[in-house]
Amino acid sequence: ELFTYLRNVESFTTDQARFYAATVASCFEYLHSKNIIFRDLKPENLLIGNDGYLKLTDFGFAKFLTEGRTFTICGTP
Repeated sequence: ELFTYLRNVESFTTDQARFYAATVASCFEYLHSKNIIFRDLKPENLLIGNDGYLKLTDFGFAKFLTEGRTFTICGTP
């Protein structure tokens, strides 16, 4: 997972940070195109695949959006 990797290397290079940020943006772009809201983004929920790309996990707080917005609250308000 990204959390463990980051803890071991302590920081990313600029290129790594850009690549991982772009990968997360791509994940969100895909989910939003399917009207899915992912509401638990954190390093622990990102796995690093053998190809180096991040995989989004733990969809427990995810929600399929059927209307223009959601009114449920997750976590501590």
